[in-house]
Amino acid sequence: MQAAQNINVLLTSPDVLSYLLDETEGDKMPGTIRTKQSCPVCSKPFIHLQKVGIICPQHRTIPTKYFVDLSYKGQRLKIYSSRKGETLDSYSKTNETLEHIRYEVRNHTFDPSKYVKSEMRGYLFSHQTHLFIREKEDEEIKGSIAPTYIGNLKNYFNQYFLPYFADMDVREIKTQTIREFYMQLPKRAEKTYKNIMDALRHFFNVLLNYELIEKIPKFPIIRVPEHMPSWTLESNQLRFLDAIPKEDRPIFVAIFFQGARPSEIRALKWKDFDFEHGAVYIRRIWSGSKLCERTKSRNIKPRMIHPYLMETLTSMGKRIPETFVFFNPRTGKHYDRHTLTEIFSKARKMVGII
Repeated sequence: MQAAQNINVLLTSPDVLSYLLDETEGDKMPGTIRTKQSCPVCSKPFIHLQKVGIICPQHRTIPTKYFVDLSYKGQRLKIYSSRKGETLDSYSKTNETLEHIRYEVRNHTFDPSKYVKSEMRGYLFSHQTHLFIREKEDEEIKGSIAPTYIGNLKNYFNQYFLPYFADMDVREIKTQTIREFYMQLPKRAEKTYKNIMDALRHFFNVLLNYELIEKIPKFPIIRVPEHMPSWTLESNQLRFLDAIPKEDRPIFVAIFFQGARPSEIRALKWKDFDFEHGAVYIRRIWSGSKLCERTKSRNIKPRMIHPYLMETLTSMGKRIPETFVFFNPRTGKHYDRHTLTEIFSKARKMVGII
């Protein structure tokens, strides 16, 4: 109300009006504020009073939409949104945007795409997340990465990254932003912190490779305490086996003595064994609920069959090449990770080694 009264006073003075209409000062810097609208009362063009705003002097009406008209490197640019993607619906907001543009022009950092909504969308964290995850899903289909890795990535993005970065321009995410994100993470184990931040760093590495950002923000250094594996004696392993149900012992013999990951042991088929030369070939792995025809290291690993396992295999039934060697007798299907964990936990309690 007070602003409208001030404008009324200014417009009654010929000398002041002459000063306000003088665009000499504005011409010293690039860009001006314009509108495509006309006075809704008289339909005449609005008048731009450089130090006040855009107005119809007769009816005191103002536009509801503005834009910045700018000549830059031989091109005429019309900018209709702020750096935040907001519509320029007031003179003050438009003037603030113009001043920021002028600052960037002076410092040679002006990038028109950061003010164009259609182009800005392509740089939103949420949009780039969609492309990143879709690309990783394609890699998983091709067998380049494990399904469990994709699952972890999706969890990190949905639970941690998108709620924080969703509407941010990836070009504007700097080291301080990463630091603030890290500091607000809920309390987790150091290894979990590292996994989360490593996934985010990988995302920014991909953006850099596609030349969407100029450099990667610096990430906090997370040192995970070295984990010393605990070992048990062979005698204890044999005690474990005695505590495991007889029908489940064959797969645990392989897990305890063959020297391969449980996910690799579960994926063994009879065709992977060369009994003539006493060798077993680790060719595939279970990743979550999906069987991947590759190992974690992506190398086929031949190993000598352990004598305990050779004895167990000899006592087993038919050897159909394409069937799994070890299967759950209760379901007739391959063992899943959770079933093996339950069986092992019960055996540990029975022998008193927790």
